[in-house]
Amino acid sequence: MANKDNTFFLEFNNFYAGLSPAAHLNSLTSIGGQGHASAMSNCDILTPDYLTQGFGLASLTGGTQAGAVTDQINFIMDRAVSADKTYGVSDTKLHEISSTAVTNTGDFPHTITNATEGSSCIEIKGNLLTFYNKSSGGDICKFDLSSTFDDDWGSTIPTGAGALQKAPHPSAKKEDIVVFGNGRYVGVYTDTTTTIELAKLDFGNDSECADIVFHANQWYLAINSGVLGTNRTQSSVYLYDGSATSSILDDETSIGVQRIGFLKVLNGIVYIAYQDVSGSNILGYISGRQIKPLGYFSGDLPTFAQKTLYKNTILFVSGASLYSVGAVVEDLPIQISQIADGGYSTVGALAAPFGTPMVASTESTSFKLAQFSGYDVSSSWRSIIIPISRGRQLGQIDTITVYTNTIGTGGRCDLQLEYDQDSADSGTVKQITGAKRRHVFKNFGGAKEDFRIYLNFANGSTSNPVQVRRISLTGNYIER
Repeated sequence: MANKDNTFFLEFNNFYAGLSPAAHLNSLTSIGGQGHASAMSNCDILTPDYLTQGFGLASLTGGTQAGAVTDQINFIMDRAVSADKTYGVSDTKLHEISSTAVTNTGDFPHTITNATEGSSCIEIKGNLLTFYNKSSGGDICKFDLSSTFDDDWGSTIPTGAGALQKAPHPSAKKEDIVVFGNGRYVGVYTDTTTTIELAKLDFGNDSECADIVFHANQWYLAINSGVLGTNRTQSSVYLYDGSATSSILDDETSIGVQRIGFLKVLNGIVYIAYQDVSGSNILGYISGRQIKPLGYFSGDLPTFAQKTLYKNTILFVSGASLYSVGAVVEDLPIQISQIADGGYSTVGALAAPFGTPMVASTESTSFKLAQFSGYDVSSSWRSIIIPISRGRQLGQIDTITVYTNTIGTGGRCDLQLEYDQDSADSGTVKQITGAKRRHVFKNFGGAKEDFRIYLNFANGSTSNPVQVRRISLTGNYIER
């Protein structure tokens, strides 16, 4: 805002806005409002009053290769099966998991005979069914939640038993019915009759079931069709009767020439992650026969095993990072933000069965299952680009005032300005630190065309965070 005396005043707040709507297309975007970021790394904006460091990760007891986790955990049930107990499956093992530990004694971890890639777990009527792939085809392991494992149960025991396709196997349940993905097919298991139908629905060659959810007495089936991998595909969400007895679908919502990652139900709405392979990942929701986009993100498309709920938002994996989309309070706008690191370079399962998100990852011969703990110092935030030139006049920043919490011992955030499309910066960082709440800085260099604020928490604390409430800035115009 320019004044008659040739000065201007700017304020940055409302950081709950998250990433700019165009941040996935241009990290130097100027599109957005006073709280939007052009880029961020591991930042938490889910407490609406401030911006702070994202969450750190702490491995669960027994949650590394030195304990129970010796290969990548691909799926974790997103609810507790009993008090402080859930299950997950890695490439070759079934794991018992509590809020603090991965069991490494007695029956666990249980090595599943011939398993090469665990896919999903689901509890049905006091038994746990674990879907997995083998070197050829796939199968289902049955565990009675006590001490008995039947590793090839799916291909030998139920009526209609047989080998699964070698494919992802998302699964969902309603009462005594499990509906599961089986490559080009969708299968149904009915516990009351112990009957399994491996190819109840056939979606044709080059099709694959990406995810399944149950909502409003219907099954939602996400199907990708075409040459899978990095190629453009034709995708649809089909509605299927809740009884799962028919071979006829109820309705279809076409996504078009895009690929579906996952479906997630929250507050009566079915959300969907999908991808245009030309460059955009989208998180939207299903409205009738339409998909309404909510936010865009860069990186990889998350799978059915890489989603959970956190603070009334959907938390999901993209590449080696965790993102949040949604609004923590209904009255706030929808945001999308990159909230935390996923651990090692390759991220597997994400879930929050006990409320705190936990994420599996691997790098070379290292593996871990970790959960949010403390604060990450590999954290940074950049505002959108702000033009400060007009005609022959350039803008010069005079003072910046940063308002924070009362910072604890070791807490620190470094402030810089990045000028002229990030071709230069303001030099030596200004340190936001000390047990005070108002931090005033001067001397940011000469007049420039544009700028953005850069906050870097690398020199901060994992236990005493800096919480930035707002940033005020004054400047003046200089003719050049």
